[in-house]
Amino acid sequence: MSLNTLKKEFEARFSGVPRCFKSPGRINLIGDHTDYNNGFVMPAAIDRYARMAVSFNETENLNVGSIDLGEMLSTDLNQLEAKGRSSWENFFIGVLAIFGEKGIQLKGIDCVFTSDVPVGAGLSSSAAIACCFSFALNEMFEAGFTKNELVEIAQQTEHRFAQVMCGNMDQTASLFGKEGQVFKFDCRSREKTFHSLNLKDFTLLLVDTKVKHALAETAYNQRREACESAVKLIQNRYPEVESLRDAKHEMIQGVGLSGKLKVCAEFVIEENERVNLAEVCLDQNDLTGLGKLMWASHKGLSEKYEVSCPELDFIIERTYGLPYIKGARMMGGGFGGCCIVLIQANAVKDFKKLIEAPFSKEFNSSPEFYQFELVDGTEEYD
Repeated sequence: MSLNTLKKEFEARFSGVPRCFKSPGRINLIGDHTDYNNGFVMPAAIDRYARMAVSFNETENLNVGSIDLGEMLSTDLNQLEAKGRSSWENFFIGVLAIFGEKGIQLKGIDCVFTSDVPVGAGLSSSAAIACCFSFALNEMFEAGFTKNELVEIAQQTEHRFAQVMCGNMDQTASLFGKEGQVFKFDCRSREKTFHSLNLKDFTLLLVDTKVKHALAETAYNQRREACESAVKLIQNRYPEVESLRDAKHEMIQGVGLSGKLKVCAEFVIEENERVNLAEVCLDQNDLTGLGKLMWASHKGLSEKYEVSCPELDFIIERTYGLPYIKGARMMGGGFGGCCIVLIQANAVKDFKKLIEAPFSKEFNSSPEFYQFELVDGTEEYD
């Protein structure tokens, strides 16, 4: 949506002159389900945005219009309570409530928003909304929060108001992204190491299965609980281990982890190792090595961590052995969403043809394909 159209949508609902903000979705090149284990990930911000026009009003109300859904939220500043957990309203209520908890003197807010970040595709559509509104309020209230503090506000909004116990990767990518770059992110120390993405004649392609996951459902939180349980058992013998980021394969053997706890712990250790190796591949422009790590990541996510689905596996299986593809993996929380494919740029059309018809025949639906640019993070624009 153009800036002019966004402002007109605001003017159709509210008075006043708004300020406009945008916050990107994100990809994650490699490293999934490592973020809430204080591990390593490799995200980047992409040119799909949540966009907002925001102004103060003369009331004690928060008023937010969803342009895409044609819905309106209106709530008193003294009644900022979570709605049903799948509601988009929670992100606005939650962010504003947390600003109030941090001592900011709240004022009435009018806002309209739109987003072209695909929902449920693993591209962090919810984080884009929470980060955009957090950034907007920080500027408008002149609150002075750092970007790291805004990450925490957006993350706490997910935890407390949407009941999604996410890590901090999505919010960090949305707020800190840099044009043309991915970054290795240490989810514990928050250290970010940026790398230019030099893909030569290759590109990254997203294939959206259109299977819509809901991270608030039990499966995601069960994986997190399994990891936390594994850490507690490891700590009985290795008290220095604070999270699975600190664990080693020999520790798993040493404490006799078994069943789901063992498999989850093994995957997280291996996925962290893959992120570190991927950083070396980027430094050496080794796309073949990077692609192999992507395939290995998918295998672990599908067979060990069990967060893939038939649609994702169907697509990945058809990337093996193709001369114009270096690697591919599912991306995001899982249970649907996107695959990310490292593919020769001039072969994208051929790959689409290879996938579309058999996918439609197998699942009675059509995947969607996205090409994208890597962009800067959340910002005000005019």
